[in-house]
Amino acid sequence: MSMAVYTKVSEQELREFLSSYGIGTLVSFEGIEAGVSNTNYFITTDKGRYILTLFEPRRVKLEDIPFFIDYAICLNDGGVPCPDTLRRKDGEALAMLKDRPAAIFSLLEGEGGSLKMLNEGFCEKAGATLAQMHLAVHAFTKTAPNHFGPRRWQDWLTQIGPAANDIAPGLFKFVADEYDFVASHWPKDLPSGAIHADYFPDNVFFKDGDVSGVIDFHFVCTDFFAYDLAIALNAWSFDERNVYHADRFDALMRGYQSMRPLSAEEMRSLPVLLRGAALRFLLSRIEEKLAWKPSDFMTPHDPMVFEKRLTHFQLTGLIVP
Repeated sequence: MSMAVYTKVSEQELREFLSSYGIGTLVSFEGIEAGVSNTNYFITTDKGRYILTLFEPRRVKLEDIPFFIDYAICLNDGGVPCPDTLRRKDGEALAMLKDRPAAIFSLLEGEGGSLKMLNEGFCEKAGATLAQMHLAVHAFTKTAPNHFGPRRWQDWLTQIGPAANDIAPGLFKFVADEYDFVASHWPKDLPSGAIHADYFPDNVFFKDGDVSGVIDFHFVCTDFFAYDLAIALNAWSFDERNVYHADRFDALMRGYQSMRPLSAEEMRSLPVLLRGAALRFLLSRIEEKLAWKPSDFMTPHDPMVFEKRLTHFQLTGLIVP
């Protein structure tokens, strides 16, 4: 999930910012501490509660933000509930706050999923919703590159180098060898379109046991639908102790395929996509941890969580000829 507080905003700055919106007068605001990518606040006015996001330049490119917003509109039109982007009085969705692009979003009903609350039912419904998202974007003609795809993985390898071994002995060779394998087996042509690319439980809201909405579109890009599924399977199939649960994996697959059955080629590619998805988050977490400074607001996620998940899929996944 991309919620965090990197940029501090004062009450006066926020009052001035809100004056260009028609959402009432500020009552209170609170930073949202979870996540590692952008700065987020809950804000309460005399007309309701909202989320303010400041897009941090380290993770989000300014030119990609309209794509994120249009993607959310497309999903809403396709029956997948997502936060609405509030428009300013001048009709614009984006404004600048503390030298960062910023936007205000509506709050969804329900609560974000957590690894502790997951069961087969939640996973099956999450899988069906992901498939619904992939079906909804067939008419979405806009595209955006995956800034965190295989090319970026190679850049991360170069950037982190042997310093990765400071996290765990032999870690750099482990990720370098895995990159070589994944890159040489990566599929060339699978069904593709706009994907979420960060479909973790805390980005999916539930209410009364059903999916009530999806959030966090800051990694949305154009890529293989099956790769998006592989990210989700990495995210949903392990519990809070990082223990794999086959029933969760199977339930998410069952829910997905009930709405969008995978092609034979997608099924054949799934083992390497699962490994690639685990490698992507392992590398990004290594980079985050090595770049972290005590003065940073956020504590980076533990990279070794995805080292274990990658090892699991190495041992259980076979490349089908």
